[in-house]
Parts: sequence; structure tokens; C-alpha cells
Amino acid sequence: MRIKIEPKEFFMSAVFLAFSKEHPDPEDEAIKAYLDAHELIPKAQGTDRFEDQDFEVLYFGGCYLGTHLDVIRDMQRQAVEHQLLTVDIERILQATTAPETRRVADTTPAPQLQALIAHLVQEFHQDTSFGANEAGYLRVTLEPAVIEQRFLELVRKSV
Repeated sequence: MRIKIEPKEFFMSAVFLAFSKEHPDPEDEAIKAYLDAHELIPKAQGTDRFEDQDFEVLYFGGCYLGTHLDVIRDMQRQAVEHQLLTVDIERILQATTAPETRRVADTTPAPQLQALIAHLVQEFHQDTSFGANEAGYLRVTLEPAVIEQRFLELVRKSV
């Protein structure tokens, strides 16, 4: 989902929530469910095309969404962080040169490995696991050795 906020007159704003029809983001359904649960009805809705993708676009007044916009941003950020952590932990386990970690990662059945990665993502989903890169974009700051050690501990507990 993409959020676009445009200023309007008299300290007002227009909020556009755009959901890709072709490549939905992980947070899309949760955000739509939140809008429904709080009976937040868009002033207008339609479709638009950006970057060769079709989007469902919902238009709200900024005052109408109020603090709900903060919740929606947090939901989106949580989903992005979860995705970044998953990719980084998978990369760490695939790139490890530590013999025991390499052996365990290679011999663990795929479903169990994915469950262990999901556990690690939940465990390390905290503010200290993130920082900003040189361009100011969100990045993961995990230490590979810490992830490898915790991975092995989890494997030992599951045996």
C-alpha cells in the first residue's frame, strides 16, 4: 500500500491510500480490515495506474482519518520491517560460513526452517534491529553471529 498526503486549503489535507491490484503488499488486507472495523468510509474511490501497475485508490480527508492515519502508518511500517527482517535473516543463514550453522541450515527441512526464521523475525522485531542507510532509508542492523547463535539454540530446543 502507498500513502500520499496532499495539502489542501485552510490547513486541510487529502489522504490517498493506494493498493496494488497486481502485487498486493503484506499489510493491505490488515489495513482494509482496520478501515472496515472502524467504519472509515472513503469520500471517493477508484482505480489509477502508477508505474505500470493498477491500483485501487481510496480518498479520505485528513481530518476524517485523524489518528487512524498514525495506526495505518504503523501497520505499514510493521509489515515492511517484518519483510526486511525475513529477507535479512534468510540471507544471513544462506551466507553463513560457520560450519555448524551451515550444516544445520542445509539439513533442516524447508517447512521447519521457515518456521525457525519466522520465530527469529518475531524475536528480533524491535527498534534496535533497524537503522537508516546513507540515503536515510530503513535498513536492518542485525549482527550475523547473533542470528546464527540464536538459530542454533532454537534448533536444539526443537529437537
